[in-house]
Amino acid sequence: MEQGAQSIYRAVAVLKELATRNGAGSGMTEIAEATGLTGPTVHRILRAFVDVGFAYQRAADKRYFLGPFVHELGLSLSHRLDLEAVARAATDRLAELTGDTAFFLRRVGVNMLCVSRTSGSFPVKTLLTDVGTRRLLGLGAGGLAVLAALPRAEAMDILAANERSYAEAGRPLAALAAEMDEAAQIGHVVRRLGDLGATTVAIAVLDGQKRPIAALSMSAISQRMREAHLDQAIAHLKQLRHQTEAQIAFAVPNLS
Repeated sequence: MEQGAQSIYRAVAVLKELATRNGAGSGMTEIAEATGLTGPTVHRILRAFVDVGFAYQRAADKRYFLGPFVHELGLSLSHRLDLEAVARAATDRLAELTGDTAFFLRRVGVNMLCVSRTSGSFPVKTLLTDVGTRRLLGLGAGGLAVLAALPRAEAMDILAANERSYAEAGRPLAALAAEMDEAAQIGHVVRRLGDLGATTVAIAVLDGQKRPIAALSMSAISQRMREAHLDQAIAHLKQLRHQTEAQIAFAVPNLS
């Protein structure tokens, strides 16, 4: 790899870590451990990011956060498609129809990024993830739905490349592959989270080239997610998936 390209890849790795931890901020040592870069290298990149507005450092505890220029870059895409608005409309409608908590997650490489969450009218909430949270494909129901919508060989390559991360999260590769194959067969994911007492249903959202770029999901306490409510939720997910795909088809290529 050329020296210039290597520097860019290192900077991007640091930027991704800042985005992943943006809620609580990042310490320099945390970023170094997560990226495998040396402390001095991370320090140089962070100082450059602060200088150009990609990051800022909170004086009180010296933690780093995404800077204002990152937001400006995001705004520059708004003429193509306001995906956040599309996602919000989908979760608002799904929460209204089901009474439960709805999520819209966008695929970003091998991760899923939650871009919208709406709580329904049912008093017991299942807030399984927050807006801005990234999770490896397959760890959540939405990511599993995306994997199931990919060509199987491609999905298996992703699983194999991240086997250690899945194992650390308590998701053995064989079990994930079996879940993925079942989801591919039935067209959606139903994941029952016994430790949380919740059930999540998810479906992949495809772009104009029929590639999975996002997922729409909803969660409820398992006692509520009986057969009738589950069937109704799946029907609503499919309906909203088609509406969402119609809005984003060909609008933003290569979102994944």
